[in-house]
Amino acid sequence: MTSKTKRGIALLILAATVAVSAIGCAPQEGVENVDAARTAELAEAGVRIVDVRTPSEFEAGHIPGAENVPVNTIAEVAAGWDKAEPVLIYCATGARSASTVQILTEQGFEQIYHFNAGMVAWTGETQRGPVAAAPPAPSPTGSKVMYEFFTDW
Repeated sequence: MTSKTKRGIALLILAATVAVSAIGCAPQEGVENVDAARTAELAEAGVRIVDVRTPSEFEAGHIPGAENVPVNTIAEVAAGWDKAEPVLIYCATGARSASTVQILTEQGFEQIYHFNAGMVAWTGETQRGPVAAAPPAPSPTGSKVMYEFFTDW
């Protein structure tokens, strides 16, 4: 095989890969990717907000008003929801929420908002929105505990 033929095959494979990726990333009907500002608007409007991270991630901080439904339970839990009710889905960075959007689309949800940048964007340098968190657990002795994470030991 000549180098020109190899180059042609490589370009063909690259073009096919780009085409398949573009199709996979195309917005689905009824799904809208939203940023932190739009997420805040939707939260204020009362849209159901679902955090698909683990319970410990959720307890560490989440968008106020969000409910925690870990991605591994979403199919079962969402089966009982009103599919006409808009829902906003997010996770830490968008990977788990993207798979959740696919599950909800397959279940027939009509309007899904996908905060595809997730908590990273929500709590990022711009501090777009407030974070709700569970209070720290008391120490076993009942005395106050101070946590210092940046101390050199």
